[in-house]
Amino acid sequence: MLAWAWAPGDALAQVNVEALRPSRQKAGWGGEVDGNLALVRGNIRLFDLGGSGRLIYQTLHNQDVAVPYFKQRVFLAISGRFAENATATFINQGFSHLRWTWMIHPRIGPEVFLQYQFNQFLRLRTRTLAGGGLRMEFLHLDQLQSWAGSGYMYEYNLLNRDQLVRGATDPLETYEHRWTSYLAVRAAFLDDRLRLQNTLYIQPRFDRLSDFRLLNDSEVLARVTESFSLGSTFSVLHDSAPPTSVLPTDLRLASTLRLSF
Repeated sequence: MLAWAWAPGDALAQVNVEALRPSRQKAGWGGEVDGNLALVRGNIRLFDLGGSGRLIYQTLHNQDVAVPYFKQRVFLAISGRFAENATATFINQGFSHLRWTWMIHPRIGPEVFLQYQFNQFLRLRTRTLAGGGLRMEFLHLDQLQSWAGSGYMYEYNLLNRDQLVRGATDPLETYEHRWTSYLAVRAAFLDDRLRLQNTLYIQPRFDRLSDFRLLNDSEVLARVTESFSLGSTFSVLHDSAPPTSVLPTDLRLASTLRLSF
């Protein structure tokens, strides 16, 4: 239970890449590292290893203001988790996401992205996607910010043949065109030592709007030092058309230890 609670949450079938960060906007390189390790022997045998990292490079429109707008940002996120007990492997998942955003105007600009992931528990052998769209800044105040993005996403899915349920009619491969959108709201308190953020994603198929994925992440992050933060995240993940035997909705409450640089 402790291993599950402290594990990074970036390798779900749908992923929040607008995760809450502990520092204000700054130019140059930055990043974050999360991780977990659990090893139990005796009456219970358990091995659980997971970690995630984010690397960011960005430039700013104006560095002389209290809350500057970023101009260009390159963002790379990688995570993975593996867990097994005495009888079987019950978690095996990984994720990588690369995104480039160019804010031509401080409040609007294009972005493009690539993503690869797998999740054995959800029968997902491979998911590869690419897309792009527009990012928009709505509120940009010292203690309150809000932004959104919307665009096109092409998605390739390959299910695990070994986990195929008898009698299921799921195609092993799918090629999908989706409309992807997100909306984020962030609030800061106590001189930016406490941050709250809610991010909502929705990704319907263009040819079948009833087939959609939804992710809502509610996050709280408390900055202990400039480089160390504690937080928690509550996630609701819904897939309206999951593979056979996979439940459509997942709920997740997780704690976070975060090192930033």
